[in-house]
Amino acid sequence: MRILLWVAAGLAVMAAVSGCGTPQASGPAAGAASPAAGAVTASASAAATKDSTADSTADLLARVRAAMDAEAGWTFTVTGEESLKQSGAPKEQGSAASYSATVDRTGSPEALHQSGTVLSKGRRTPEELFAVDGTGYVREGAPGTPWTEGPLTDPGIAAKVEDPLTALDSFGDYAGRGERIEVTRTGDEIRLRVRIPSGYLADRTERPAIAKAAREFRPTLDKLRKVGVTAGEKRIVLTGYEETLVLDARTHRMASYRSSFGFAVPHEGRQLRYEQRLGADTRSVFTGRIEAPDAASS
Repeated sequence: MRILLWVAAGLAVMAAVSGCGTPQASGPAAGAASPAAGAVTASASAAATKDSTADSTADLLARVRAAMDAEAGWTFTVTGEESLKQSGAPKEQGSAASYSATVDRTGSPEALHQSGTVLSKGRRTPEELFAVDGTGYVREGAPGTPWTEGPLTDPGIAAKVEDPLTALDSFGDYAGRGERIEVTRTGDEIRLRVRIPSGYLADRTERPAIAKAAREFRPTLDKLRKVGVTAGEKRIVLTGYEETLVLDARTHRMASYRSSFGFAVPHEGRQLRYEQRLGADTRSVFTGRIEAPDAASS
C-alpha cells in the first residue's frame, strides 16, 4: 500500500491531543486473544502441515502465474483506505484517507501505469504513475503538474506503486516459509486466505505475513517516532491480519485480492490505532503499450 501524505499532518494532531480522552491500557486491546499463544498455535499448525500443503499451494500459484503471464497485460481496479486515531479521542481528531485507481500492467516488457485519486479531508487530489525500465514517474496533481522521477528502488517511489500481481509473490513466500494458508474451493472459485488474529510487531522476524504488514506500517511508525512515540516492537500490538486471494477455478486466473490489518501503539497511557485496507479486482486483458510520459523528460 502507498504512503498517503495525509499521515504526516495527522500525526501532529495525534501528538497535540495525546493528553485528551479516556486513558487506555498500553498492552493488547481488550478482548483480544493472547498474541503469544496465537502465534505459537499458528506456527505449530503450519509446521505440522507444511510438507503436505506447501508443494500443492506452490503448484497452484505457479498455475496462476502461468495463466496471468499468458496474456500481454491486465487492467485492475485498486482501492485502499488508511486511518490513524487515538483511543478515546473525538473522531474528528483522527486522520483518514482513501485511494482509488485504475492500473494497467504489462509483462513483457514489464511496465505499469496507474491513474487514480487520493481523498483526504474532503479534498480529492489526482495522482498518476508510470513504472518503466526500473524508473518511476509520479505526478501528484492535475495535468501540467511537474513529474517526480526516480528509481523504483527509492522507497518514496516504490510505496506508490500498486501492482496487484505482487500478491502472488507474497503467497508464494508464505507457502515456502510455512505460513498457514487456508485453501477452499466453492463453485467456480478457489480462495487462498492467511489469517492472524493477533500478535506483536516484533513477531515479524518469525512470521512472513506480519513482516509484510510491518513493511507497510513502517513509514507511519517512522513519523510517529519523530513526534515522540517511543513504544518498542514488543509493545506494538497487531490487532488482526487477513489476506485473501481469489482465483477463477477454471482458468486459474487471479480474480481479486483483499488485505487488511491494524496496529495498536501505546503512547502516554493511551493507544494510537492504525488500520489499512487494500483491494484489487481483475477487470480485463490489457493489450496496449506502456511508455514513460513525454512531459517527464521535457
